Amino acid sequence: MTTLIHDGIVVTMDTARAIHDRGFVVVANDGSIAAVGPVCEIPAGPFETLIDAAGMLVMPGLINLHQHHWYNLFKGLGGGMLLEEWVGRLLLPCASRLGVGDLRASAYLGALEMIRTGTTTCLNHSVTTTMADEVEATIAPMAEIGLRQVFAKDFRCRTPANTDHPHDEAEAAAYIGDIIGRWHGASGGIVRLALAIESNAHWINAGMSSEALIAAGYALACAHGLPITNHAAGGTLSLDMGYLKHVRELGRTDVGHLMQMGVLDPRWLLIHVINLTDSDIACMARAGCHAVYTPTSEAMRGGGIGPWVALDRAGINVALGTDGPMVDYSIDMVEQMKACLTMQNVKHLDPSAFSPERVIEMATINAARALGMETEIGSLEPGKRADIVAFDMSGPHLQVMHNPLANLVCCARGADAHTVFIDGRIILREGRFSDFTQIDDVITEATIRGRKIAENAGVLAAAVPNWGQSVRH
Repeated sequence: MTTLIHDGIVVTMDTARAIHDRGFVVVANDGSIAAVGPVCEIPAGPFETLIDAAGMLVMPGLINLHQHHWYNLFKGLGGGMLLEEWVGRLLLPCASRLGVGDLRASAYLGALEMIRTGTTTCLNHSVTTTMADEVEATIAPMAEIGLRQVFAKDFRCRTPANTDHPHDEAEAAAYIGDIIGRWHGASGGIVRLALAIESNAHWINAGMSSEALIAAGYALACAHGLPITNHAAGGTLSLDMGYLKHVRELGRTDVGHLMQMGVLDPRWLLIHVINLTDSDIACMARAGCHAVYTPTSEAMRGGGIGPWVALDRAGINVALGTDGPMVDYSIDMVEQMKACLTMQNVKHLDPSAFSPERVIEMATINAARALGMETEIGSLEPGKRADIVAFDMSGPHLQVMHNPLANLVCCARGADAHTVFIDGRIILREGRFSDFTQIDDVITEATIRGRKIAENAGVLAAAVPNWGQSVRH
């Protein structure tokens, strides 16, 4: 036994949801959790490292189930645009100018922000076509810093609107299979792979996806036991340019399409799902798939507030993600927990629609379950990997603390993260990175690269203050 964290409020998220007001966690030499409990049951040492967690809330590291690896370069440029406008006016112009070095710089920056705000695992959903060098540029920096990551490799191939892609469905499966073999389980197991298979009506109607692509990607995921992430039932509820337009053209909802193809099952993580029907929710419940809420993303794009209370009550496993800073400015999961609670409560005009306890589950054990990793992470239990965050609860903005869980969700900030363990390794201590020292260099390089691309893409007008006027044209 090497590390003892003691005298904190230990929120285990185990099956009993045990909380120890003065608790401890022992981290073993192999990076696993050796023991958890009240301080009166601390096992005999010796311990190589002691961490006094008095005044802190100690809990499983937060899990971000929807993040985009290069969006950090364009934070603050998406204001005032509906999702469909944002895609055409910001996403596509910036994406077309990205190089390997840009991906690498943004991956470093994103990992630093997530760890600094208490996130220990992220699912990184690739939205652009990536080849082997671009995959490495995204995964390697995050692994170097020590973030646990699930890289959702885009499953793309030649389609009517993507005629320049070098692979057909079978060739894409073989190529991506090699990437899976290279990276799945790398860096001592903190790197995992998933697939990003875009199956929604917008992608199919635009000619960027097809049933053949979806079927090939699904077969590859099954062959390797990988999760699948997919934007679904999102966007503006509009007959002119949004979700309703594309669904009418396809003739099926996004969920209904996957059900008719016979592929919807527990592998799928459906992201956003703002515009679900009652039938969609019933199908999701029967299929056992998962749903991921990104509340600030949907709010920032004016996309609506999804039916998350109904999903939860239907028995669907619901979790949280941030989306990316080009969409909604932040990848702070503490912020997402509060936004989830407040938006659902105001949607239903019911202050008990969602609770602090429920959103903490969504950011920890529910997210681990969606990844198929609930036996490894998501709670503080002996034998699981030591992914732990200690939030400093002593600040004046957190007082007076009668209910630590409510204060964490409703009063804390991600930057209150004091100490972060990932896989048993201390990555952050007293708010400072233990081993990674090139933070200023990362910020400088990312700033230079982001500004250059934004200037070349002609999107910097969005950064000009626009007092008293509508941003939309």
